[in-house]
Amino acid sequence: MKRTLAGSLLLLTAVAGCGADPAQDASGSKELEIVYRVEPTWPHLEKMLNGAKKQYEAAHAGVKVKLTAIQGNNEAYYTKLALLNRSPDSAPDLYFHDTFQVNADVAAGKLAPLDDYLAKWPDWSTQFPDSVKQAAKGGDGKIYGVPVSTDTRGLWYQKDVFAKAGLPVPWEPKNWNDVLTAARTIKQKLPGVVPFSMYSTKIHGEASTMQGFEMLLYGTPGGTLYDDTQKKWLAGGKNFTDALTFVNTIYREELGPKQADAHNAKLYDKMAFEWFPAAKLGISLDGAWAMSPWKPTGTKPWAQWTEKIGWTAMPTQNGEPPGAVSMSGGWVMAMSAYTKNKQEAFDFITVATNKENSMTYSVGTGDLAPRKDVAADPKYSADNPSVKFFTDLAAVTHYRPAYEAYPKVSAQIQEAMEAVTTGAQTPEEATAAYVKALPAAVGGPDKVLAR
Repeated sequence: MKRTLAGSLLLLTAVAGCGADPAQDASGSKELEIVYRVEPTWPHLEKMLNGAKKQYEAAHAGVKVKLTAIQGNNEAYYTKLALLNRSPDSAPDLYFHDTFQVNADVAAGKLAPLDDYLAKWPDWSTQFPDSVKQAAKGGDGKIYGVPVSTDTRGLWYQKDVFAKAGLPVPWEPKNWNDVLTAARTIKQKLPGVVPFSMYSTKIHGEASTMQGFEMLLYGTPGGTLYDDTQKKWLAGGKNFTDALTFVNTIYREELGPKQADAHNAKLYDKMAFEWFPAAKLGISLDGAWAMSPWKPTGTKPWAQWTEKIGWTAMPTQNGEPPGAVSMSGGWVMAMSAYTKNKQEAFDFITVATNKENSMTYSVGTGDLAPRKDVAADPKYSADNPSVKFFTDLAAVTHYRPAYEAYPKVSAQIQEAMEAVTTGAQTPEEATAAYVKALPAAVGGPDKVLAR
């Protein structure tokens, strides 16, 4: 499974949400509805929420918690959640939310600010680092969610594949050419092995944008999507084309997955469940959580993974300082602006994100812990030797320009990536198409800076 994080839910049927008119049973109990994502191969969030439900209901006799799961990939979840939030009658009280979607919902008036509640919750000031708190900050400076996870991204590689191809272990590429050279060597020496895997098509949504394109773009000199000084979106440019050129090289030289796999929504499952364990994949550009199925508590335990798999940073384009690049995002528990039970809803957030439940989630998923006390606990890293490395990548990480227009910008990036992946457009043509589409995506040409 892939993310910028984990899981998906059943769309509400005829039952109205708890927004404008809180549901009550015969005893007069209030009901809180929490909407979240779940996938068969990613049960960790559901496990954490079920634990939080039991703890919360035991301490809040007058409130019942309804957990509503949406099944499907990330994009299916975003679509169904948007439908629920169109009306106070169907909106849930709380929901699991990807950080890049937060500002769009803030602008639409769908989310409630949490600052007044957070000021009275000691954990917020003592256990959540300032960098993590920024994940759900709106353009107005207010906080609209409590982090459930954070993350970084890098390169995973199969040591047996590298040894058979005559490549060094440990592997520490210094630039993009080193990455491509390793992939070319694997192709030449080991037919039948996928040299390099990355997300690059529309079916993978934000994973293609963030784990694919932005890991490249932000590794180019001055590469970014948004100029914070002039507050404008950047229209293409050499950095943009260079990132697409890397993608083009992967697919034109047949260094990546076959086209059918590149367009397969289950590409992550192939990587984690089939290719890496069977030494049929050399390198994967993915997130800190990529190893989670292999742990003893995972969905596909693989006892040898700590011996067979290595991890290293994605280098900058030509080795420019700081030499490596990463992207960070994560998920938050957000409160609907429509809920009439705001205090009860916030109380559930504090239970769901306490140390115990955060530990359950972070250990299960392999995501980086947003809480200091979880990160410091030996149980957090006991069966995951990669966690310190991916945590340390925070020193070179970047964040998406998560403004209201970002989801539409991301969609245009996915169009460009897929066109290059299939060979329908050259990197230059795909860049030109992006530049043409950008003004409409961000609200007009006055919000665009030409490159």
